[in-house]
Amino acid sequence: MADLSYQEKTLYGELAVNLAVFLPYLHLIHQPQPRLNIISGAIALIIVANIVLQALLAALTRNRLKDERDRLIRLRGYRAGYLTIVSLMVFGMAALWVHTSLGQINPSHMALHFLSVFFAVIMLAEVVKTVVQLIAYRRAI
Repeated sequence: MADLSYQEKTLYGELAVNLAVFLPYLHLIHQPQPRLNIISGAIALIIVANIVLQALLAALTRNRLKDERDRLIRLRGYRAGYLTIVSLMVFGMAALWVHTSLGQINPSHMALHFLSVFFAVIMLAEVVKTVVQLIAYRRAI
C-alpha cells in the first residue's frame, strides 16, 4: 500500500466499505417483506464507515495532491456510475412493474420495495464508479 497514491487508497477503502455493507444487505433484503430499518441501517453504516476511513487516510497520508489526471479519472468513474444508475433504474422499475402486475408484490409494500431497489442500484453504481477509477489508476491513464 506504500506505493499507492492517496486517491487510490481512498478508492480501495471506499470499495471495501461499500462491499462490506452491500453484500450482507443483499442477503438480508431478500425477505418476503423488506424492512425500513435494514435499509436505513445500511445507509447509516456506510456513511459512518466512510467518514472514519477517510479521516484515518487523511491523517496518515502526507501527499494528497491532485493533478489533471486525477480529475479525468474521477470524471470517467462518475460517467460510468451515471450510466449504471440510469440503466439499472429503468430495469428495476420495469421489474417492479412486472412483479406488481403479476401479483407477486403486495401493493401496500411497494414503497419499501422501490426503496430497496433504489438503494441497491445506487450501491451498484458506486461500486462500478470506484472500480472504473481504480482500473484507470492501475493503467496509469
